[in-house]
Amino acid sequence: MTERINKYFIYLSLFFIDLALRTNNHKLCAFIIWFNIRKSKKIKSRFEKTKKILVFPKSGGYEDLTESFSNKKNNNIVFYLLPRTFLKKIFSYYFGRNHAIYVKDYYTKLKSLDELNKKKLYVKFLTLTFKSINDYLKLDGFVSFNLFYYSEKYLEEVCKNLNLKFIILHKESVFTPMEELVAPKIYKKYNEKSLSYKISVYSESQKKMLIKSKIANKKQVFVNGNPRCDYSFRLRKIKPKKKIIVFYLIEYYRNNNIFIKNKKKNWKKLYNQTLKYVLEFAKNNSNIEIILKGKTGIHKKKHFSSKLLSKNCLFIEGGSGQKLLKDASVVIAFNSTIVFETILSNRNLIIPNFNNENKLNKNILLNIKNKKYFANTKKQFNEKINFNLSLRYKNKKLSKNDIETLKYYVGNIDGNSGIKVQTFFKTIFN
Repeated sequence: MTERINKYFIYLSLFFIDLALRTNNHKLCAFIIWFNIRKSKKIKSRFEKTKKILVFPKSGGYEDLTESFSNKKNNNIVFYLLPRTFLKKIFSYYFGRNHAIYVKDYYTKLKSLDELNKKKLYVKFLTLTFKSINDYLKLDGFVSFNLFYYSEKYLEEVCKNLNLKFIILHKESVFTPMEELVAPKIYKKYNEKSLSYKISVYSESQKKMLIKSKIANKKQVFVNGNPRCDYSFRLRKIKPKKKIIVFYLIEYYRNNNIFIKNKKKNWKKLYNQTLKYVLEFAKNNSNIEIILKGKTGIHKKKHFSSKLLSKNCLFIEGGSGQKLLKDASVVIAFNSTIVFETILSNRNLIIPNFNNENKLNKNILLNIKNKKYFANTKKQFNEKINFNLSLRYKNKKLSKNDIETLKYYVGNIDGNSGIKVQTFFKTIFN
């Protein structure tokens, strides 16, 4: 019921935002936005004299922030939250409702004098709006979670106008070799240089991409690792439940993204094979609990009826999958960040490789150095599941291959990225 009320309230607020835009009334817009700003409940401040930062929450990025600051006794920052939908509403008014069809995330560069004029009006209106908001809140800065979000891109100019600091916790760093080759070209060709005050990234590879493309310079970019992975690292000390398998359902169009469009290359065959083998295993092992973790917008609940699933199978449609690692004794995953989180958590990992994907399609696959995780046949797949289920839990040290993989992709091998990000903020807002 609360969620429904919140949606209705936002819908009503957007209606009045539209009215404010049509009448060019930045004070009305400021009041509506101010009314929708909420103090973060997950991050507590411990001091009376605090810095105030406005956050535009995004799944993954906001979890990075809360992991960095939750349960910390020396936090002197108060974080406020504003749904991103308000910025998108204002953006679409100034640029046209269909503008996002050809100007989208990672493609933010303006193409004409007309667009430049629209941008000036957009920045001016936002500057006046947030100046009014700041008369009440006395903000010190803004936080966004991607350099290339189209509706947030020009906030960096707004912050400069208001003498505020615009910080990016860039949450997109896990790229395949082909994506790494293409991404810097996309960055440079379709985006302007970032005016952000400071940028935090997960890995050295992402830092190099940003600098190579001249989107940012060395003084702007800091490598802090992936704070969400701190949770995974802490799980190493927690013994999982013996008879739980979590299958993170394969995103079969993983390579069809903003950088690369190739409909011929997909993982649907592998997805169908793996799902079939997992469901067969569930049917033959009723004492084992199987969790099928889907991804929002890709794996639908209607496709997993009671006729398809055994009584010991549970399908979860969306939400964060990281918390499922706690009880998992075996994890099945493929070409996803959860692979690295599983390795870091010391859970038993199995990567399906029934069609020799790791060799035939290595350019569009994340590079996993440790080949012990791969299951190349159905027989090997079942053997690995049974073997891993029989193992007694032991907190093993990360192998040399695993350390190399984790450093490259998530920049976190010791569970200290959250501390690094908190220090990053303290240095900026001292």
